[in-house]
Amino acid sequence: MPSHTAVAAALDGFAAKVLAEVLPRQRWFGGQGRRIDSVSVLDTAVFAAGTAGAWLVLLDVAFEEAPSETFFVPLTVRSDGAPTGEVFGRLDLGGASARVADAFDDPDFCSELLVAFDAGLTLRARHGTVRFVRTPAFPRLDAGEVPPPRRLRGEQSNTSVVFGDVLVLKSYRNPVRGINPEREMTGFLTARWRFAAVPQLAGAAEYAGADGTVMTLAVLQTFIRGCGDGWTWVLGELESLRDRVITRARREPVDASRLGAIVRDEASSLLGALGRLGRLTGGLHDALAADPADPAFAPQPISVEDTAAWTARIDADLGRTCDLLRARLAALPEAAQRSAGAVLAGEAALRACLGGLEALAVDRCSKIRVHGDYHLGQTIRTDGGFVVLDFEGEPARPPAERRAKQSPLRDVAGMLRSFDYAASTAFGSSEELAGVGDAWRDLAAAAFLDQYVDVASRARVRLVPASQLALDRVLRVFELDKALYEVRYEIDHRPAWVGVPLRGLHRLSVQGPAR
Repeated sequence: MPSHTAVAAALDGFAAKVLAEVLPRQRWFGGQGRRIDSVSVLDTAVFAAGTAGAWLVLLDVAFEEAPSETFFVPLTVRSDGAPTGEVFGRLDLGGASARVADAFDDPDFCSELLVAFDAGLTLRARHGTVRFVRTPAFPRLDAGEVPPPRRLRGEQSNTSVVFGDVLVLKSYRNPVRGINPEREMTGFLTARWRFAAVPQLAGAAEYAGADGTVMTLAVLQTFIRGCGDGWTWVLGELESLRDRVITRARREPVDASRLGAIVRDEASSLLGALGRLGRLTGGLHDALAADPADPAFAPQPISVEDTAAWTARIDADLGRTCDLLRARLAALPEAAQRSAGAVLAGEAALRACLGGLEALAVDRCSKIRVHGDYHLGQTIRTDGGFVVLDFEGEPARPPAERRAKQSPLRDVAGMLRSFDYAASTAFGSSEELAGVGDAWRDLAAAAFLDQYVDVASRARVRLVPASQLALDRVLRVFELDKALYEVRYEIDHRPAWVGVPLRGLHRLSVQGPAR
């Protein structure tokens, strides 16, 4: 049987030759749209004995026109037995051959991960260490029994494994160097402030390199039993709404003047739920502002320098996004090309929307830690309302920016953009139904905002501007910021979706600044 050293050396070559071709096909790989220049192994650790075991592998992926990034790719290396999931290729071990596969497809590997947390295991890697730590929320495993693991499938940048109905492991495929925002945020909210509407942090797997590099590879959280994620639930409600409006239109005239009232009537239950989500969001932001003694979370007054810096960044992002659209225009779907052309023609009008953040400083609003990537898909629908997930922030933003204190209205703008995605998905762009989607989007935004402002205006620090006009102007800027990010993200990850934020940008350019 080849030594661990021989297997590690063979993995070096395997990464350079095979994984460079395999990675772009993985749903969790964040490099779609960018050409890989090279793939090399940063570090490896044996997780189970021999070539029949598993390896924890950190890769350095260099791109042709972008900075290199780190990816966490646990692998099983086995010479016999039936494959348990996707096979990446064969590993040459000096005359012998072993099958290399995604370790998260192997139930035994996933079970061993939970045992590692239970034991507080520390593994020696070639250049560093991997440590499994648990918190008081980690449940007792009876007689070493591990709840059955089940890998979640879906379009996401991470990999999640559910253990029975007790725990869920979230593995960061593209881990950040330094403090992990989600680990830090969920620890603060649950261990210190007992905020009920987020999963409790039960553990974390962390890597420490010989050069001082620290990365969180995974977090373990309590499992939330619910009715599915908020995005899927809302889409189901909107499909029902669409059918009811179509049926009603067959019985009575539905002109533009009555459409809003009809949609409000037919969607009253859904709008009420989104109002409660607004209240929960206000409570979340109040909790994140709760500890003035913790430097990482203490609320701070928003200064004129802050608003100027945020405006300058968004202005630069607008230019960068328009440059990207020009460069990728020919590769976009035909409908998205038309939307992109409209956005490029309205670039000056979008830039005119950037004024308005000054009210945050004038009204002495506070900046706090925020969710950072807030949308319907980051919630779970439960019998009692919603639970908020995934506090790692926007994956494409630098780690320092994800941990920076911001206006909580950035989260609010993210949810408003999510309503736009939901409306576009459920009602499409057909002329017959687009008006229904527009009416629902506006009603959903109003329901959410009314309840959010009601809670946030009574928070321990000021979170929102004093006037409705100032609030509208600030939200317009942050919605622009979010839509610009969405365009860049979708082009790299899901080109078929880029039309949604492009239409949102065009709508902002036509509406202009709030008055």
